[in-house]
Amino acid sequence: MRITMNSQATIYQRNIFDLQERTDAESVRISTGKNYQRLSESPKSVVDIQRLSSLIDRNSLYRGGLAEAGEELTHTESVLENFSYNLSEVRRLALESQTVANSDKLPVLGQQVYQLLQDMISTGNANYGGKYLFGGTKTTDGSITPTPPAVSTRPFELTQSAPNPSNPSGLSVVFQGNNDDRIINRTPAEAERINVRSADVFGGSGTEVFDTVVELYNVLSFRADGSLRTSSDPFTHDESAKTQNLVRKLSNNMSTITVETGKVGYRSARFDAIAQQIDEDNIRLKEFRSQQEDTNIPEAALKLKREQNALDYSLKIGSQLFTQSLFDFLR
Repeated sequence: MRITMNSQATIYQRNIFDLQERTDAESVRISTGKNYQRLSESPKSVVDIQRLSSLIDRNSLYRGGLAEAGEELTHTESVLENFSYNLSEVRRLALESQTVANSDKLPVLGQQVYQLLQDMISTGNANYGGKYLFGGTKTTDGSITPTPPAVSTRPFELTQSAPNPSNPSGLSVVFQGNNDDRIINRTPAEAERINVRSADVFGGSGTEVFDTVVELYNVLSFRADGSLRTSSDPFTHDESAKTQNLVRKLSNNMSTITVETGKVGYRSARFDAIAQQIDEDNIRLKEFRSQQEDTNIPEAALKLKREQNALDYSLKIGSQLFTQSLFDFLR
């Protein structure tokens, strides 16, 4: 059987190309640190790597949302503590109005209550990251359309209407947000509420605590006939009884806010725990991915050296095999 030089050359060339391809592949594995560059190299492993990467990216997305929500809840907790402090000051002024020593200072106490009311409304309009905390799903100015007598695009506004016997100042606080839930996903199948509903923390439809403070302001600043109170107008028996009833309402409002503040703190801590769990899950997933994706550098270096030696040896042998010329065949 005769084997032609062309057949020998073809086989030799194919072997050289295979050696060069394997050498280049090991070199790329080392330089990139990745086991596989193409799907065809190991379809199952590449698909597993892509699946793990998708899980890690999805977890990171949920973790980012939880972190932001946790920060918002922490800020909300601080805002509620500030609101509770102002409310306790209102209650203190109401108690002081019951003492004989302050019977001639009722209008002054009324003005102090009015200032605290404005501070409380400002606190109710607090925002975080450009989103109102207590507006429900109406979190921006653009989502709120003022309804007369309101003129602003904030969740809470102190408005002025015509005085009447039950409201001699004509003041009232309107709520222009809603009590809907703002939701984020912490897993594909589980959602979490991240906002505090105004109805839960402020009572009623969201303005009960403000209405109580307005009532206190009215009784401190106006007589029973609706005229302005002066320093020479102490409380009547009915006005004193009304103020005591308002003190009880304020105490109940404070208890409600304290309970809700505790709930916010608990939810914030739970969000932190969930975020930490997601971090731990991602660490494990990255370890699994690394086992399939990352190059074993020592092993790859040995393979590269072996393939390079084989290539060098083949090239050296080839230079000796194909030294014959046409004259050698004509002899």
